[in-house]
Amino acid sequence: MTADAHARPSKRQLIVETAERLFAEYGYDATSTARIAHEAGVPSGLVFYHFATKLDLLLAIVQERPTPAEVLRSAGRGRTVRRRLRAMVVAMARELEDNRAARIIIFREAQARPEIATRAAELFAEASATVAGVLRDADDVVVDPEQVRAAAELVVSRVFLDVVALGEAATAAKRHAAMIDLVAKSLTTPDDEAHGPD
Repeated sequence: MTADAHARPSKRQLIVETAERLFAEYGYDATSTARIAHEAGVPSGLVFYHFATKLDLLLAIVQERPTPAEVLRSAGRGRTVRRRLRAMVVAMARELEDNRAARIIIFREAQARPEIATRAAELFAEASATVAGVLRDADDVVVDPEQVRAAAELVVSRVFLDVVALGEAATAAKRHAAMIDLVAKSLTTPDDEAHGPD
């Protein structure tokens, strides 16, 4: 078998990739399985060989994506909250951009399909928990875990909205510099100093 044969995606993967592109461009409801098969260059029956329903194909797209935990953990290696935040914002934006079609599908289809809404909630919770864990381990964090968790949710929400809705991954760290500074300051300043005298 040649190296090219190993590099080619399986028919199943080709169907998933084609469906992802078409669902992102035209929407789930407007894309037929016949069109997916045609554009993937496979017989229509092969779609249903791999996926019992069109919804199963949609679920495969959103469930078989890399999870954010590994990307975020490996990015947040600096010693300080600010360095970790900056690295994770860049990594999160890049990951969202690299998987943009799947993220658009999740964003769009979560409104109408509970299975997709559940997966979106799982991805958000995982990303937020990972960011919070990385931040809690920074050398200079001084606030309680609940404040760290809230900060992590804010960061994940903002970066997701920015990349998915606005499509701006390349300059994420620069555009988010003020947010990074604000969050870093809030996590590294003791409460009594942050709020001043009562």
